[in-house]
Parts: sequence; C-alpha cells; structure tokens
Amino acid sequence: MIHLHLTAIVLAVILFIITYNSVDTPDGQSTYSKPLHMVLRLIYLIVIFTGLMMFLDFGSGNQMMYGLKFLAGLISIGLMEMALVRQRKSGTGRTMVIILTVFLIVTIALGIYLPAGPLSALFS
Repeated sequence: MIHLHLTAIVLAVILFIITYNSVDTPDGQSTYSKPLHMVLRLIYLIVIFTGLMMFLDFGSGNQMMYGLKFLAGLISIGLMEMALVRQRKSGTGRTMVIILTVFLIVTIALGIYLPAGPLSALFS
C-alpha cells in the first residue's frame, strides 16, 4: 500500500506541474488542460484512498502525528485544486502555489518522520 501511495503522490505532483503550466488562461486556450485536470482529480482520489488505508493500518501507534499528516495531505490536495482553478479563472495562482509548496514540504517531512516512512523502515 505504501508503494501505491508514494507512486500516486509523485504522479499527482508531476501532473499538477504539467496541468498548472498548460491551464487555460483568459487570453489563450489549451486543448489538453481539461483532460489532464480530470486525470489529476482521479489521482487525487487514489492518494486519498491509499492515505486513508494507511492511516487506518498504521494509526494505532502515533495517532496524533498520523492525523496531522492526513490533514496536511488533504490541505495539500485542496491547495492543488485551488491553484489550478485560480490559474484558470484569473491567471493568478502563484500565491496558492507558494502556500502549496510549504504544505507539501510539511506533508513529506511528516511522512518521512513517521514509523511507516521510508527512513524509519530503512533503519528498523
């Protein structure tokens, strides 16, 4: 489950960058930004589902930290969506991307720190 979750996260970040750079701006039209956005939303669902499954599996030991990581992950996904919508409507999604970067760093740091993370599994 961890491998599927990590793969979905990497795909979501890469697809977000591609979609953000190709989104329809008020002055220009892109033909492939809408399908990319729909695929990205599907990957969001995969990330949320696998994250929820991992939260239920591993959350017995350090519940508060897993809860904070789950919340930070949901906020990160919400900020991704808000940045894309703001970029599409007004072309000013730069602030949301900066906030998203901060939340992604926090989420990734929590994921690495927790016992189910890659560094903890490496040294156990």
